[in-house]
Amino acid sequence: MKTERLVILLSPEEKQAITVKAKALKLSAGEMVRRAVENYRPDADEESLLRTLAEELKHAAAESRAVLEDALRELGATREYFAAKRCRDSRAA
Repeated sequence: MKTERLVILLSPEEKQAITVKAKALKLSAGEMVRRAVENYRPDADEESLLRTLAEELKHAAAESRAVLEDALRELGATREYFAAKRCRDSRAA
């Protein structure tokens, strides 16, 4: 395999972060950077991810609204039942 050298400028903090992560993975810094480049997927950008998350949130909110509306209807029916029961009990007393 023919190799070439690529010189990149990094801040000391960036270099340290790469070195620490590579060491934790038991890789050289170069190998870690190569793997990161191989796995980089520009089509999985943040905007696409945000659109997906927004769509999921929209569906979850609609489902939550439906469940809440059902619960409120049931609460209303329960309150009517107990109001009628109080009326009957007060007449019986």
